[in-house]
Amino acid sequence: QRPQLVKGNMQLFSVDQQRSQALEAHAASFATFKVPGNENPSTLICFASKATNAGQITSKLHVIELGAQPGKPGFSKKQADLFFPPDFQDDFPVAMQISQKYGLVYVITKLGLLFVYDLETAAAVYRNRISPDPIFLTAESSTTGGFYAINRRGQVLHATVNDATVVPFVSGQLNNLELAVNLAKRANLPGAENLVVQRFQELFSQTKYKEAAELAAESPQGLLRTPETVAKFQSVPVQAGQTPPLLQYFGTLLTRGKLNAYESLELSRLVVNQNKKNLLENWLAEDKLECSEELGDLVKTVDNDLALKIYIKARATPKVVAAFAERREFDKILIYSKQVGYTPDYLFLLQTILRTDP
Repeated sequence: QRPQLVKGNMQLFSVDQQRSQALEAHAASFATFKVPGNENPSTLICFASKATNAGQITSKLHVIELGAQPGKPGFSKKQADLFFPPDFQDDFPVAMQISQKYGLVYVITKLGLLFVYDLETAAAVYRNRISPDPIFLTAESSTTGGFYAINRRGQVLHATVNDATVVPFVSGQLNNLELAVNLAKRANLPGAENLVVQRFQELFSQTKYKEAAELAAESPQGLLRTPETVAKFQSVPVQAGQTPPLLQYFGTLLTRGKLNAYESLELSRLVVNQNKKNLLENWLAEDKLECSEELGDLVKTVDNDLALKIYIKARATPKVVAAFAERREFDKILIYSKQVGYTPDYLFLLQTILRTDP
């Protein structure tokens, strides 16, 4: 009798609750996912099944959250169809791997088909045959974001996403612009530049500054982390009693990591003008700012010691030497110059000090 389907049964066991649940599935895998608005990651289970019901074959992929967190936004469950070509009626899923790097689900079938789905939305991304021989074992390749597989012939296969082409493929062939932008942000991929800039302009014109700031902060390959973006946030009139959009932007960047040299300078300018030097000290201690000679010059107007630290980090050697001279720490000039292989212009240094400290 065709199709000769192998039945898939799985048992999901909760260690916390010490109980089991039966699943009708051939392949499954766990994943973690951060739901917006919830600082704790959610644990997801994905499973793929293929079964006959009243003569009808149904093939599905399910993505479900395990143990929802009370009072926190949860992951709403998703499902999608697995479309098997007509000559693969007897085929069924044998393995599933989830790529945390790309946020993609790989479903691998016995006859060597590969289905690729988006974990967050369960949207279909790709399908192709990767092996003419049956596949029976797979393992994650966390460094590449793909997976390894072994087929009956004894071949070890490796499959992963093509970084250069996946985003244009999703936006062009699949016409799924939102997924293209998300993929680019998630894995820092090229190909979504126009889409990201366009979305940024839209959010900005709708005065959704918080969302625009988040998009700029996560923009793939730092696309929007430019002086133009800073100027755009600077140009927004500040409403009384509201956080200035520029501060919102810098705040979003700081939660994501380190600022570049230009952003560091502009943010420091804001806090120096507001006499909030302690914030600068904290950010420098947390390595959130990129030190530059310009940043040192700015901070020198309020704090010589802090400026010296910045000059040293920025390797602005002449300024470091001048700072030591101002502090009359002449022995340090020799030690430091020797360390960095620098010969100070002593005559110029002497003339400079004479002006301030005869």
